[in-house]
Amino acid sequence: MKNNTSKNKKGFTKARGTRRAAVSILITVLFIAAVVLLNVVVSALSSQHTLSLDVTANSSYQLQEDTVEFLSTLDKDVTIYILEEEDKFESGDSNNYKYYVQANKLIHNIANSSDHIELKYIDLTSNPAFTADYPQVDWTKSHIALVTCGDLYRALDLTDLFTFDEEQYSYYGTTVITDQNVEQAIVTAIMNVTTDDKVKVTVLSGQGEQDMAPFTKLLENNAYDVETVSLLNGSISEDSTFVIIYDPAVDIDENIYTTLSDWLKNDGKFGHHLFYFPNDQDDVSKFPNLNALLADYGMEVMNGYIYENDSNYVIPNYNHYYSIYDYAENTAYTDDLRNPDIPVVMSLTMPIKITDDKTAEPLLQSSSKSYFIPLDLSEEEIKEYEPEAEKLNGAAIGTHNDGTEDSKSSSVVVIGSYDSVTTNYLSISSYNNAAYFINLFNTLSDKEDTSVIIEGKNPSANELGVTSMDSILFPSIIVRFVIPIGVLLAGIIIWIIRRFK
Repeated sequence: MKNNTSKNKKGFTKARGTRRAAVSILITVLFIAAVVLLNVVVSALSSQHTLSLDVTANSSYQLQEDTVEFLSTLDKDVTIYILEEEDKFESGDSNNYKYYVQANKLIHNIANSSDHIELKYIDLTSNPAFTADYPQVDWTKSHIALVTCGDLYRALDLTDLFTFDEEQYSYYGTTVITDQNVEQAIVTAIMNVTTDDKVKVTVLSGQGEQDMAPFTKLLENNAYDVETVSLLNGSISEDSTFVIIYDPAVDIDENIYTTLSDWLKNDGKFGHHLFYFPNDQDDVSKFPNLNALLADYGMEVMNGYIYENDSNYVIPNYNHYYSIYDYAENTAYTDDLRNPDIPVVMSLTMPIKITDDKTAEPLLQSSSKSYFIPLDLSEEEIKEYEPEAEKLNGAAIGTHNDGTEDSKSSSVVVIGSYDSVTTNYLSISSYNNAAYFINLFNTLSDKEDTSVIIEGKNPSANELGVTSMDSILFPSIIVRFVIPIGVLLAGIIIWIIRRFK
């Protein structure tokens, strides 16, 4: 009887052990199957969507708000071609590796942010026929990317994507990247190829104007078609909406004055706009024809500078001629600004006097504590000069139309500081210069606000906790490494416990 009882107990124990082992094996198999399935799902999703967590101090791999907003409205199919194999593009070189890795991540994030964007890598060496479909691209140059939409396309080279140390290249022949503009370059290329009707801007030459390449580049990036014309031997295109006179060294002649005046009237149809940036080094009283054109639109450039005496308006570590400006009360030119709390900054600004307040109005104004300092004061006169504190106009606009309610208006815009559209002011995100001036152009031309002002990012900023560039893909790391290792460790621990129990 005892033997039978003992046998029954042993049989029961053995059966229970077998069931436990079977359940353990089943659970392990199901868990591994779930991990494999999760890995497959994450891999599939990661090819279509961004599954990453950016832990860099300056969000080096995260798309900016302007980009996300623009891409969310994209309704045309776009293809981004990187003109190298992906591994070769990302490897870069020993000096610039981190920039190419960052660039590739950002491009993937852009492509994954819209169902209308496809990303392809093309090796031109093994696919030489690829270039034949894009005859307007100068293929003798070394392009790195091509953005296409239907019949429209735009090629980008390395200087579009990165900023290089010119001194390093000049002295040592090495290419060292100091900053990247990848997001801006790709997104503005997308904007250009998806915009059918671009607004034309004519930049005048022939009066000793300075180069304004940073601003014209900003306009082009925001889907404006920019041309340069000398009215001494050429003419303004019939379809041009804007004309820019930038820091002229000499006055326009009477014929050009007549040409511009007639162009602004546009045979009574109006709808044209002239931007004038005066030369702050010259006595503007010696520019009678330009002054006459401004007078027609209710404005006058005062021969001197705005001296900002309110410390809250002066740029830190600069003198009183470098300051921020308030937006004028008329919000028509600021309503579409994404962040109107960020100020515009200008330097050596010539004040704009309103001579006819029915025609002209301020755009940008100093504080009420600022002074006007005449340009032609001698040293002795400066010592005795007692200016009156007042709010001065750093920029103003004068408009004309036919007086009817539905009439288009033509305008003359005077910006008292030509420095306001130089690289130093356009490229700094803590200033609103780039966004404000693009918004002003968009507003005057009734152009839909699709402007994209993006700050470049430097991947050399300190990272939080993760040092490898590839390590920012946390979901992939968890699925491929953390979970399998956790399962293995759990199995070992359970085996040890049962083995010695």
